[in-house]
Amino acid sequence: MKNIDALDFNEFLIDSLSEQSLKSLIDLVAQVSWWVSPIVYQSIQIVYPKTRRARGNQETREQEIDGIRLWDNQPAAIAFWFAVGKTKDDIKNADICHIYDESVWEPDHFTNLANISAFPKSIASLSEWKPIADVLKYHSYKIYGYTGPTNKIPSIPKYYPELWQHIDNPNENKTKKIIYKLKDQSIRRPMCRGR
Repeated sequence: MKNIDALDFNEFLIDSLSEQSLKSLIDLVAQVSWWVSPIVYQSIQIVYPKTRRARGNQETREQEIDGIRLWDNQPAAIAFWFAVGKTKDDIKNADICHIYDESVWEPDHFTNLANISAFPKSIASLSEWKPIADVLKYHSYKIYGYTGPTNKIPSIPKYYPELWQHIDNPNENKTKKIIYKLKDQSIRRPMCRGR
């Protein structure tokens, strides 16, 4: 039986924060989250089109269902770091977060570069909290035109930071190399590994 009077700590936090404190948290997310270059995204959206996250206990990592390989978050992480010109070995204490949570089970969205951002590990769970998630969805729409699995334009949040410090903008030569590598991955390794 569900306890109707159970304390919802997310609601507790929202009620405890002043409007200015919430803006400060949103500003922090804007300062430390990393995003793929819109130029790279225009050239390739989905890096590993035959992958998605395994769901529940009935599915397992590296299982193949209907031509789709199941994973944890590895393909999304690999795609993201390749898209910003890095490898996982170049990075410490970062988590890859999906902008639309339910999208991880859909191959068209799992490694879609507009649906992925990187956060410091210590605050990555903020990406799942509604006040922050709403801002991230709007930001993804604003810079990439991405509307997620529902294909609905997200609402303009009450507060949207003007400065997002880490939107990758590599020089032209590096951008070409990144795009080439991502397209090559998409064609040669659509399941991220193997076929």
